[in-house]
Amino acid sequence: MNKNSENKKTASTEKHFFYFILILTIFLSGCSINSESIPFLQSLGNNSAGEKNEQPQVLAGNNASVVQSTPEAGTAAVPAGAVTATPEPTPSVYTIKLWVPPEFDIEQDTPAGKALSDAISIYMSDHPQINIVVRVKASNGEGSMLNTITTANQIAKDVLPSLALMSRGTMETCVLRNLLQPIETSVFSDGDTWYNFAKQSAVVDNNTYGIPILGDGLVITYRKAKVGADLGDWQDILGRGLPIAFTPSTPNSPFGSFMYITMGGNILNDLGQPYLDQNKLTDTLYFFLGGSQNGSFPPSIAQLTDQNQAWQKFNDGTYSILITPLSSFRHYKTSELSVRSLPLQIEANGYPMINTWNLVLLEDNPVIQGEAVKFAEYLSESTVNNDLSFFAGYLPVRNNDHSNFQNDPEYDLIRMISENGVLIPSNEVSGKIVPALNNAVTQIIKNQSTPEDAAKEAVNSIN
Repeated sequence: MNKNSENKKTASTEKHFFYFILILTIFLSGCSINSESIPFLQSLGNNSAGEKNEQPQVLAGNNASVVQSTPEAGTAAVPAGAVTATPEPTPSVYTIKLWVPPEFDIEQDTPAGKALSDAISIYMSDHPQINIVVRVKASNGEGSMLNTITTANQIAKDVLPSLALMSRGTMETCVLRNLLQPIETSVFSDGDTWYNFAKQSAVVDNNTYGIPILGDGLVITYRKAKVGADLGDWQDILGRGLPIAFTPSTPNSPFGSFMYITMGGNILNDLGQPYLDQNKLTDTLYFFLGGSQNGSFPPSIAQLTDQNQAWQKFNDGTYSILITPLSSFRHYKTSELSVRSLPLQIEANGYPMINTWNLVLLEDNPVIQGEAVKFAEYLSESTVNNDLSFFAGYLPVRNNDHSNFQNDPEYDLIRMISENGVLIPSNEVSGKIVPALNNAVTQIIKNQSTPEDAAKEAVNSIN
């Protein structure tokens, strides 16, 4: 073989080897293979100075790009082809979505709305990383808070709020429907600073589901110009023969139950089931019969459908005395209105039918959960709750800071009700007892039955 032939063969061999290396490099570049495991490929990654390239490499994978960096000394190397998750950045602002009923609408010029708005503003000022967004939800009807939460939980959980402010009864219903998150909190560790009705309100089925921030109870409001001297006990009140407004025809009206309980009637039997004592209920119905006969409870009150209508009739003079929640009195309060507690019978064991407003947790994001609970705890702090309950016109839930109330003309009334307050019965009990009692009271007021027959019918209706 001559020299020219040898040169051609050598050139051909080098050419084929170059093509082989090129093809193999292209092939391997599409695989999850670390080039450092193949010596001659490692040399392809070196720079012109013969040193290893320290820049990140983009290794092509299946529809994904993975950026790898050379590990620093003393750290574990990332396995070849492994995808490392990029940690999500900590947000600079946490948004807490809060749903409230209409009476706490912060856009309205009402005592409760303004008090809540002020508390939120102070909290966000002290916690610039928190943004609280408030939405108003109706208390009743298709678009009510309860119905909206129930529907959203099934089809659109992302629209659910972080927190919701709701009554004790609504909270119970939400727990029954598995709509709420239990709350982990230490706010009750100092139990002596809480009123009993408030501590009890936080718990459903032995779990804490709410942080109570406000209470409410029944009171009597009247105009001295109409009734004369201050009202005394029930004998004095009924003896004046002045028409008294309440709403016996509404299933959840608490006045009939209040009177039955304070006259010594039990609402639970020995097994903890809903119960009505027929004899005590008969006595209670005679109380309403006596008021009906002397004009205190005229048949027309059976036509009142809600508290707003009762207030309208009271303001236009149709009724001289009104049974109303404390919050309603504080909302409509004028210089001409007076207020007192409902007189208690000797048999009474506390001031019954106290309702509460609780902040409940719906948020399932653990980070937002924690921030939401901190805000709920803030509204229940003694000094904060003192401001909120005073300006909103509700009962406080804590007993150790009432500085705003000290000079309030209703402070003795508020303190007495709070100290003796008994929480409204559970839904299971009140759902049977209250409508049955109200139906019996309505029959008496409308002269449709005797106390004995109406009591018997009510007892049979819950069995």
